[in-house]
Amino acid sequence: MGLFSSNRVTRKNIIEALSGFFDAGYKSLSQGLIQVFEGKIEINSEQKKELMIVSMLAVTEATSKTWGKLAEEKELVGKKPREIILKQYFSNTEEFEQFEELFNKRSREYHEVLQSENTELAFQFGQIFCTHFLGKDKIADLEMDSHNLTTVMFVGMTFTEQMIGVKKFFDEIMEKCAFDW
Repeated sequence: MGLFSSNRVTRKNIIEALSGFFDAGYKSLSQGLIQVFEGKIEINSEQKKELMIVSMLAVTEATSKTWGKLAEEKELVGKKPREIILKQYFSNTEEFEQFEELFNKRSREYHEVLQSENTELAFQFGQIFCTHFLGKDKIADLEMDSHNLTTVMFVGMTFTEQMIGVKKFFDEIMEKCAFDW
């Protein structure tokens, strides 16, 4: 039975759907970057975490923007849902806790560009990502060669599209379904 097998949706249904969005976004980012670098890159464990952060941030931002405070009250965002979604990627609690610290740190940094009036969101988001993914101290240290510029735009646009996709999903189920919280 799928999410739309009835008009009733539970918190568990929503988190399962968010997990699917996260996985699709994370895999898309990973595969896309390998293509951008023409297969000449091996993504290490720290870089994988940066990719996970982008995908998780897209999911949590869309959830927060759609549901507002209710998202927190119903535990659709926050540490517990992230742990449920990421359980396949982290083998132990310590690894997850380290990721959680990094996620919170990056969230604060990305939040500065995630304002609705920001017309350069994709570019600025991609710049922040590249500094961490490529190990630069600050955006000014990021050399804008063709690979880096492509990476900046690819990541920023992928993040934006993933966030829009999650938001559209929520808008659709809000029209069609009742929620069993």
